[in-house]
Amino acid sequence: MVTAFSGNERMAKISRTKECGFAAAMVLLSAAFLIRAFMYPAASSQFPRFLMLLQLIFSMVLFVLSLRVPQAAGTGSFRLATLYPPIKVFVASAVYVLAIGYLGYFASTALFLCGSMYWFGKHGPVVLISVSGGFILTVYALFVLFIGVRLPEGLLI
Repeated sequence: MVTAFSGNERMAKISRTKECGFAAAMVLLSAAFLIRAFMYPAASSQFPRFLMLLQLIFSMVLFVLSLRVPQAAGTGSFRLATLYPPIKVFVASAVYVLAIGYLGYFASTALFLCGSMYWFGKHGPVVLISVSGGFILTVYALFVLFIGVRLPEGLLI
């Protein structure tokens, strides 16, 4: 018996299959990396173990969610408007990377976070400043004070 699928249904089925396959591959890779992290000495492997456990949990959640999503018919045609969000992400990231050399890590990151949250969403100034400030303080405390990593400095900082 020959079943005729329209192009949209076939693409939706292929897309769901790819998503499930990717999620399953991520679960397997995460499990392999978690096992590998437990082969290191206990004193130096707490952080890799923690990260790999988180990655494994999130990969399993992704796999379960990809199985539960119903197969939906595709939209049928490609529209140029679908490219705007990825282009916006690329432009914002490129400006951020270039700004690090001139402004330093902390100033560039604060501007990047505020600018991208404003550009991509409808957040007020309180949210922009509190999220950016919280992130900068967390990175400073973790990497500069705790680990001792020197982050890129620019003209401002």
